[in-house]
Amino acid sequence: MEKEAVIVVDYQNDFANPETWSLYVSGWEKIAWAINKIVSETKTKWWIVISSRELHPAWHISFASNFKWKESIIEAFKRGEAPSSKNFITTEEIEGWSEENNWLSPSADFSVEELKAYIATVWDQAMWPDHCVEWSFWSAFYKDFDSSMVDIEIKKWFEADSHPYSAFGWVTMDGKKAMIEVLKEAWVKVLKVVWLATDYCDIATVMDGIKNDFKVEFILEASAWVDPAGTIEALRKMREAWVKIVE
Repeated sequence: MEKEAVIVVDYQNDFANPETWSLYVSGWEKIAWAINKIVSETKTKWWIVISSRELHPAWHISFASNFKWKESIIEAFKRGEAPSSKNFITTEEIEGWSEENNWLSPSADFSVEELKAYIATVWDQAMWPDHCVEWSFWSAFYKDFDSSMVDIEIKKWFEADSHPYSAFGWVTMDGKKAMIEVLKEAWVKVLKVVWLATDYCDIATVMDGIKNDFKVEFILEASAWVDPAGTIEALRKMREAWVKIVE
């Protein structure tokens, strides 16, 4: 039997706690039972459980609050609208920016040149509300998730000037090993992905798993999403990549 690992993507208060003001969507906290079930089944087989956590600096490059006249993409979704230019920073938009002429808020802790270098690698960046600020209550695991069963934690997005969604490429809490090293050292062949969000961090993690030659399963009942239209597209891409979607 091929060895498996489960990765629980970002089951944190800012996404699951109904008291949050930033990225909570109604009902997201109610699927803890499905995640705990999968995690428990994995532990009974002596396989490993990995959980990623976003740990952002207070002034992160993806926070809408760091830019003048920008709005979080979540605000558009809440109004039932398609995101517009005010919900993104793009390569084209910042091409003519300089340190003297830009839309950065005074609180931004990155330079225009750092912003340009990063955006050049991704072409555009969705704007998000401030969330999962490192070591705050909101960055902690949500109480209904049994984090005692987690074997390895991966910290994501702890650098102010980058914002890739995938859990791959990031490192353990002590900074000594990348997630891909952890999986290979444990002889993992099958990677099961759960939680948040199907149309952002999940699809990115799933596709990176495929690129790194893992068999990947996406557990739909133990996952949540931001935008239904984006989720349909994410699931289409997964199926095209021969990802096993467990409903």
